[in-house]
Amino acid sequence: MEDEGPPPGPNIDVASIEITPAAECPFEEQLNVVMQFSTDTPLENYCWRFSYTVDTSKRRKIIDLGCTECASYPPGLHAMSFSAERFDIAGVPEDVRTQVNGMLAAVLTGPGGEEAMTVNMVVQIYVRDGMLQRYIFNPLE
Repeated sequence: MEDEGPPPGPNIDVASIEITPAAECPFEEQLNVVMQFSTDTPLENYCWRFSYTVDTSKRRKIIDLGCTECASYPPGLHAMSFSAERFDIAGVPEDVRTQVNGMLAAVLTGPGGEEAMTVNMVVQIYVRDGMLQRYIFNPLE
């Protein structure tokens, strides 16, 4: 079978991900993500969109966490930084809070809504000493 080469579209490689806090923390604590990535194709007016997804017994729930400013990325190495202020635990539905696993997604999104790449991070949620806690697994570790 002949090698067909890389898939169409930009070739994006994630070099590093830093998640803060990096350890178990209260669910509502601020979230910071710094990622270094490279692209082989110019990406004009792209942003990173962050969401938290949970499958409940009734349906899938997606909570939008926000996005970075739009930026243009020429071929080469780049860094992005995302910060979400404290999560309002009162705004999180009970069926979402009771799920032990969720998915934090960082999606590199173009100006027309096209998704160039998704970085998925597994999130564990649990209660410790009466407090809702979270732990986000770094997919590069």
